[in-house]
Amino acid sequence: MTEVIEALANRRSNRGFLPRPVEREKVDALIEAFRWAPSATNKQPWRLLVCDSREGHAAFDAALSESNRMWAPRAPLKLVVIGNPAEQDQDFGQQRWLLDCGLALGQLLIQACGMGLHVRSMAGFDEVRALQGFAIPDPYRVAAFVACGYPGPVEDLPEAVQAKEKRPRTRKVPSEIVHWNRFGGGLS
Repeated sequence: MTEVIEALANRRSNRGFLPRPVEREKVDALIEAFRWAPSATNKQPWRLLVCDSREGHAAFDAALSESNRMWAPRAPLKLVVIGNPAEQDQDFGQQRWLLDCGLALGQLLIQACGMGLHVRSMAGFDEVRALQGFAIPDPYRVAAFVACGYPGPVEDLPEAVQAKEKRPRTRKVPSEIVHWNRFGGGLS
């Protein structure tokens, strides 16, 4: 395999977490990684909501999809990635704020992995409940929910979730996803 930094190669999006809180200095490092992400024309349309109170955790859990509610409430650190579409131009009909938020989340994820934390980002949430539960004003939008913490034993998860966790980690081979010079162009 071509060499990839260890944090990327070993990254997992596990659903099992220890109840151990994430230390404040590690949360601060995650915030810094998120903050230093690139964005189109350096607009930085992202915001990061850190849930560290009982009320914050309750608002997060209340907005989760049913399948995520089976495991995500156990995460000791919960984050909400928020974007402001009004802060980022929509050239060529593209929602660039979403790309920018994704880049920031990716950097946070890599930082977390480098510190021994697991991060699982989620699209399975009710945005209206999240906007209301966290008092997020217009024109902000919720881009992702994030569960973070120290990896915990799979056996502590509900049986249906354990089965997902025990599946082998797979990725498509480059020939399935890489095109050269035109779509459908084979590997160079």
